[in-house]
Amino acid sequence: MKLQDCKLFKNTRVDINRIEIRDYPNNYSFAMESEVIKSIGIVLEGRVLIKAYSLGGNNFTLNTIDEGQMFGDILIFSDEHNGFPGTLMTQGKTKIALIPNKVFKKFLFNDNDLLKNFLRLLSDKSYALNYKSRLLGQDSVRDKILFYLYHQKRIQKTRVISLNMTKEELANQLFVQRPSLSRELGRMKRDGLIDYDRYTITIKNKG
Repeated sequence: MKLQDCKLFKNTRVDINRIEIRDYPNNYSFAMESEVIKSIGIVLEGRVLIKAYSLGGNNFTLNTIDEGQMFGDILIFSDEHNGFPGTLMTQGKTKIALIPNKVFKKFLFNDNDLLKNFLRLLSDKSYALNYKSRLLGQDSVRDKILFYLYHQKRIQKTRVISLNMTKEELANQLFVQRPSLSRELGRMKRDGLIDYDRYTITIKNKG
């Protein structure tokens, strides 16, 4: 993806020619948890995972930042909470555009269309965070799976849900362990609630 094709810069007059773009290798940690956010980042190629670690040393993925998405945006105007919530790690060869906070703020104040795009993207991110909060509030692994499936059913407008991810990545999205996910999917299939293969999960009941 080219920087000018990102939703953030749609219909804007921002001079993007001087924005720094960096290339990172796979599994590269380019920002650590609690490190002060100094730039807005936009993923142009690859993927960035926000990883956190439990007291027992296990790691899990807090969030996934895909091509065209930003990070560091939510906290740009915060005086007290301006550190990364987790370690930022690349997945695959990754290309990231980095805009220093001071520079980005000047862009916002000087271009109303950029400001509107930025606020629209923040609104979408707020909705996604609310969804994740509701997902985490589900009582069991089965409830989390069903909550995810019915959410995807509304988005994809079909009972045959395309995963576009591995079971490991799905487990991370649901905040459950991979073995727990596999066991519950098997139980749900035996109970006649779903069917699944490597690429899809089909909702079989009439809910």
